[in-house]
Amino acid sequence: MAERIYQLNGHNLIGNFLKTYKDKPRVKACMLCLQAIAPVDFIKQEMSSVMDILLTIVSDSKSEGMLSIRELAISIISTLCKDNREHQKLLRRSNGIECLIKNMQFTEVDQSGNGITFLGAVMDCLSNAVFGNKRSEIHFLDVEGVYVLLDLMETCEYTVKRLACSCLCTILENAKSFSYFVEWNSKKTSINAS
Repeated sequence: MAERIYQLNGHNLIGNFLKTYKDKPRVKACMLCLQAIAPVDFIKQEMSSVMDILLTIVSDSKSEGMLSIRELAISIISTLCKDNREHQKLLRRSNGIECLIKNMQFTEVDQSGNGITFLGAVMDCLSNAVFGNKRSEIHFLDVEGVYVLLDLMETCEYTVKRLACSCLCTILENAKSFSYFVEWNSKKTSINAS
């Protein structure tokens, strides 16, 4: 099936559908198609054209009922960036790291999806798209990602806390992250990270 979609230049076709359609059922159907073909290596290499569209969807926190679609977009970005330096670079240059950090501050109530799984998708995307890439890690530190991660750990559910702790342990392997860790103080209780 994936080879047939590839022969039809399906990733561009799906990208055009995402640009064209605004109704949620069609957008969700397109997203599910992208999610199905994204893991295939020979297709993944040519899907950089949909990165901007996916980031636009992820950034759309104003539209009602978009949480599950935004979660799908983050999941697809994570799949595209996994073990792919070009897509990681494209994400960094498209302000995708800032978008992920903004979504770590998720506080809205949305009946279209589950906030816990949404934050889990964000943590997975951080692991696949940012961590392990030196430039992306430096950018994550520069835009105060460690502070946001620590703020999230202080207030989130237990499930997300474990994922955030795993992300924190990964970023702390970068020697430059230690100063951010030491400088953080809670806005609620004034405790430090240690």
